[in-house]
Amino acid sequence: MSLIKGRRYTWSEIVDKTEADGSPPYYLLHRDGAVVAGCFTLELNPEAPLVVLAGKNPQVSGLADAFCTQKGSIPVCVKSGLGEWLCCGDFKLLRSSTDPAEIASHATEARRPEIYKLLFLAEDI
Repeated sequence: MSLIKGRRYTWSEIVDKTEADGSPPYYLLHRDGAVVAGCFTLELNPEAPLVVLAGKNPQVSGLADAFCTQKGSIPVCVKSGLGEWLCCGDFKLLRSSTDPAEIASHATEARRPEIYKLLFLAEDI
């Protein structure tokens, strides 16, 4: 069952509904090496759901790369309160970037110096 745009979910409900394996990294929910949903905080990804900053942790960078090769879209949620995630809809990858200048621009705004890749998303309508 997919997530419904505009509804709020707990993280556990998102894991259950997407059949993610629930292991880290928790914001790129995955199953069998494929990303099945994204759960982002505005503190770490201030432009979410349209721009996602993937960190340099090997698990994160590997899943970011996997997402870049996937077809289709995934549900994306943004943290909206204590233990609540607002589903923003289904999003697909428009493009990714490892350009240092582009990363620096987004990393400065988010106050996150260790960014591997930017993922630019668009709602799949």
